[in-house]
Amino acid sequence: MFHQRARTFLLFLMVSLILVTAISVPVRAPAGETYSLSASPSRIQEGSTTTLSLAVTNASLFTNYNFAWKVTDPSGANSTLAKTTNSGFGANFVQTVNYPQDLSAGTAKYVGTYTVRVNETTPANKPNVATITFQVGLTDANTYQRTSKASIQASSYLPGERITVNIAQGSISIPGFPAQGTADATGIFTYTWQSAPSTSTGSYIISLRGMTTTKMPPDTETIILFPANITISQAALTRTSIPRSEREELRITANYQSSVSVQSGTLPVTFVEADSTTFHAVNAIYNSTLNLFFATYRIPLSGQAGSWAVRIDPNTFSDGYGNGGPGQGTTIAFTVQQAVLAVSVSLVNKTYTSGDVFPIYATVLSPDGTPFGAGTVTATVDLSSTGEPIGSPISLSYVQGQGRWVGSNLLNSTDKAGIWIVDVKASDSYGNSGEGGGALLVNIGPAPGGSQSVSLLYFVLAAVLVGAGATGGLLFMRFNKMDAPFSELSKLMGGEFQPPTTLMIRGESGSGTTMIGLELIYQQLMQGKHCKFLDCYSALVGEQALIKDPVDFTEVSIQVSLMMSSAQEPVTVLLDSFTPIFNSAQTRHGINFLRVLGAKIKNDGGFFILTGTRGSLPDPIESNLESIVDGIIDLKLVRKGKSMIRTLAVRKVAGRQIDFAETEFKIIRGKGVMFVEPRFQVGLPAITRTLDSAIRQARSSLKTLEKELERRWRTEPDAEQTPEPDGELN
Repeated sequence: MFHQRARTFLLFLMVSLILVTAISVPVRAPAGETYSLSASPSRIQEGSTTTLSLAVTNASLFTNYNFAWKVTDPSGANSTLAKTTNSGFGANFVQTVNYPQDLSAGTAKYVGTYTVRVNETTPANKPNVATITFQVGLTDANTYQRTSKASIQASSYLPGERITVNIAQGSISIPGFPAQGTADATGIFTYTWQSAPSTSTGSYIISLRGMTTTKMPPDTETIILFPANITISQAALTRTSIPRSEREELRITANYQSSVSVQSGTLPVTFVEADSTTFHAVNAIYNSTLNLFFATYRIPLSGQAGSWAVRIDPNTFSDGYGNGGPGQGTTIAFTVQQAVLAVSVSLVNKTYTSGDVFPIYATVLSPDGTPFGAGTVTATVDLSSTGEPIGSPISLSYVQGQGRWVGSNLLNSTDKAGIWIVDVKASDSYGNSGEGGGALLVNIGPAPGGSQSVSLLYFVLAAVLVGAGATGGLLFMRFNKMDAPFSELSKLMGGEFQPPTTLMIRGESGSGTTMIGLELIYQQLMQGKHCKFLDCYSALVGEQALIKDPVDFTEVSIQVSLMMSSAQEPVTVLLDSFTPIFNSAQTRHGINFLRVLGAKIKNDGGFFILTGTRGSLPDPIESNLESIVDGIIDLKLVRKGKSMIRTLAVRKVAGRQIDFAETEFKIIRGKGVMFVEPRFQVGLPAITRTLDSAIRQARSSLKTLEKELERRWRTEPDAEQTPEPDGELN
């Protein structure tokens, strides 16, 4: 028992000696410590806080480190703090201090540079182990972009104290400054300044002055304003697939870096065709209503079909004030399709006779509704009941003034009556096409005279008698013809026309209305008179002409007035022709226009000649037109044997008695219009007329005979081939 107690005592004594020895060993700081001091943030506004951090590395374990902190503000005043940190198990540690809260007499009320110094007092005495500076200012940054908001804050004013804030470039205050404000209950003053996109760039001085409080150094700071960067926050096309001729629209939302929307300037945009090498540059323009930039481009009918793209290149945007962007480009794809043309057909329903002009009008529109005026437009006509084509395809020409395509065809005696289907196809070399059609009820008018039943013997006898009687007359008439000059027209009219007067020349297509009008003009020119020619056809086929649009009555009236005023004497005016006018304008407007135009020329003592196509207007309109002229000449184009001859008949001359007889005339190259007259006049007019009548009757009888023979051949069977009946019927 005694030995056990002794061993316990000795063990306790040895442990005690070890502890005493360990505690009494002097502590020495290791020589390898390093120190690093930082401030976060390194710049604060007045009245704000920054965190100061001292990082110690290679520290001794379980050692108390005591540091003395000292901060010197721009006024020269110092604030201090002593703070201890035990290193513990780690060789590295960080001691943090919040300024100004943790330091005695600490304050962030002055603008300028604050200097921080740290001394180590234990475990070793080391002065200035770390030093750093941080900034205190009025604003939340030193530099800004235009349109950004500058936050201004100052502290240590009296509660409710009135503060004057001023912003100046150099010594000149900017518009709106100085301004007034008030400190809050804690003595903090705040203010926000936002520059405009057009504000001048450069240095600005911001200064504050209290009504009571005076600071030294004063609350003054300099900032720098730079141009703003522009960003494209959104860019979208209104359509991802679009036909040619329509407009593609790009809508763009542009902002400054401050998120303020851009509301000025232009943004170049490039439309790239499917081959990636054909470019079309347009500018996106700002729309103030929608607060967007718009770029539109009409896809031409010649544009390539396929995948297109619209591209915004980087750094191409300028708002007009020097701000620019965007930093990155944008590309958006879309598809272009071939255009489907809309074709509408207008036809004229009437009773047609052989030799009449059959007009076709077609309005062709692109998908965007604009007139299609370049390409090929062709019409085909088929008989509805059988599908049989009528005539050859008809090419239509574009009439600029009317905005439509016009074509016509001359009806033949072989054309069949019924419902005609007119199909019009429009196309161009780029693959754009369209089709439209219309239906027309055509009644071919009967030939003059009635039909009667005659025997075969009558036809034979009539043919023999008339043929025998006319043979001699034909020989006589052939050698009794000679050409007479155009001046013979005055005899047919009972004398020359005496201005002021109006004359209408009308006839079938190809009968020579224009040539007769030009001959009259030539006669007037030979007499030394001023003459003008109003061409209403050339403009319809795209040629240069004085009258660009026949239905623009104002233009025509102006041109005529200019002609009359420049001549300074009565003028002879030839209008060729009135047909296009009535094809486009309302009837009453056309009649009134011609009446006024004729009256204007007559009142000036002039001679007004107008030509037109006979039968192109309804009978009531032609009758109305006849009433407004002083003279009428009718022309015809008739078949005589295997040839076509032209005839002229004077139908009306105001104040004169005239013979309505038709006179044959020819158009000879180099000679013009020549009348065909008999060589011998004694007793011959009556004979000639009788022979003409006999010849016409003979030809008519022969044709009737031919038809009768054909009918009988088709309807009367051969007796030898007719079977006998099986029996008789009682």
